[in-house]
Amino acid sequence: MNRSIMLIGQPDSGKTNYLARVWESLRAESGLLKLVDATDIQYLEAVIAHLLQGEYAPRSDKNIEESQQDITLVVRQNTSDEDVDLLVPDVTGELWRGAVSNSDLPQEWMTRLENSDGALLFLRVGSEENHQPIDWVTARRLMALVGNDVKKESVLPTQVLYSELLRFLQLKLTSSRVGRARRVAVVVSAWDRLDPEQRESTPLEYLRREYPLFAGRLENLDDLEVRIFGLSITGGDLQDDPAFKAIFKNGDLKDFGYTVVPLPDGKVERNPDLTLPISWLIEA
Repeated sequence: MNRSIMLIGQPDSGKTNYLARVWESLRAESGLLKLVDATDIQYLEAVIAHLLQGEYAPRSDKNIEESQQDITLVVRQNTSDEDVDLLVPDVTGELWRGAVSNSDLPQEWMTRLENSDGALLFLRVGSEENHQPIDWVTARRLMALVGNDVKKESVLPTQVLYSELLRFLQLKLTSSRVGRARRVAVVVSAWDRLDPEQRESTPLEYLRREYPLFAGRLENLDDLEVRIFGLSITGGDLQDDPAFKAIFKNGDLKDFGYTVVPLPDGKVERNPDLTLPISWLIEA
């Protein structure tokens, strides 16, 4: 059965580095998913090369730009004998942001969404592309103007942008299985950049605090099944923590990073399996 999952998010939301870490986890067989086959992996290898040097992959890297293209990973859950084709289209964060600003997504990508079984929606903690939340009244007014009077150069608040991306998914995302809910995994990346107290809260609590409009939309969906994960692909800060960076460079990549999973009691669990968001999307 052919299924596809799309990675969605604004620029600098963590999609590229996450994809490389998933590739490494699949090769190391360290998670719930097993790698069966893969195509066009030059792009992933270029990103991993940066991580092995203790650096996040820059978007300006020519080797990455030239090798970036659609990627297909054929995987299988450890508890299943069914192979699943994960198509990861080459869709940039700029395209998604432009789609919201212009209230229009190119037909090619609309078709991709319509043929997808699920989506990973990325939002990165501390990204320079994030713009401060605004009050609900102003946010509603801006959302009403998207695609009409808002100029292309206008900077949309992050929670307005993500609320609109969620609307795209509500309109276009389909399910290839009868009776199976359409699923979206929201991934709050760079979880390690939060202070220790905030890291013990749930990803939903983080969104409620920083992006209340977007969080409110997520909590009031009746046509999509949503699960919110936190994520750190390294388990620490490679940019501002020299001591951790030295440990990371001298270690094994597969031993770093974690997924934050909310527990029923309101606490969170750090699971070393970075493939959990994808595994949840494709589970039977």
